[in-house]
Amino acid sequence: MKRALQFGAVLLLWAGGAFGDQKGTPQAPVVPRKGGAFKGAPKGAPKLANPSNVLERLMAMTPEQRDRVIEQLPPARQAQIRQRLERFDQLPPAEKERQLQRAQALWSLPPDKQNLVRRHIQAVNQLSDDRRVLVRQEYVRLSRMPEELRQARVNSEGFKNRFTPQEQEILRDLSEYYPLPGGRDP
Repeated sequence: MKRALQFGAVLLLWAGGAFGDQKGTPQAPVVPRKGGAFKGAPKGAPKLANPSNVLERLMAMTPEQRDRVIEQLPPARQAQIRQRLERFDQLPPAEKERQLQRAQALWSLPPDKQNLVRRHIQAVNQLSDDRRVLVRQEYVRLSRMPEELRQARVNSEGFKNRFTPQEQEILRDLSEYYPLPGGRDP
């Protein structure tokens, strides 16, 4: 139970701050059970716990209960998580809900797509400031487009001339697998 809560806390904190953190976010640590796999997972193929249940429990905890869960982690990670939780707790309810929806959108993807999205988010955060701003603006634009227009845009010469091949891949994948909430017009 403790490990599931720890893993859920780390995932929540990573997903909630992925695009808002200008310095990038570290990869969430995977905490396997003894024997190298999570309970119920075949050896060598760990599975994620149901994050919505873990999230609900974690967010319902008092700060003291959260502290007991966080204390099980390495000190540097504890400090990061406490900062993120403090920022999360200070958000207005609507913003908290938006961030939880974003986290749920990520967790609803198959594991390979979750990893792809995480890698792309890290790559965006490692871009220079000017490129990061440009890529984020395009991500917002693409997220709001219907499928046909989005495909036409990413295949256009203007798009190909404006973004590097790596940025093009990032934008294609993120806008397809992890569009902004309320993004696509019918």
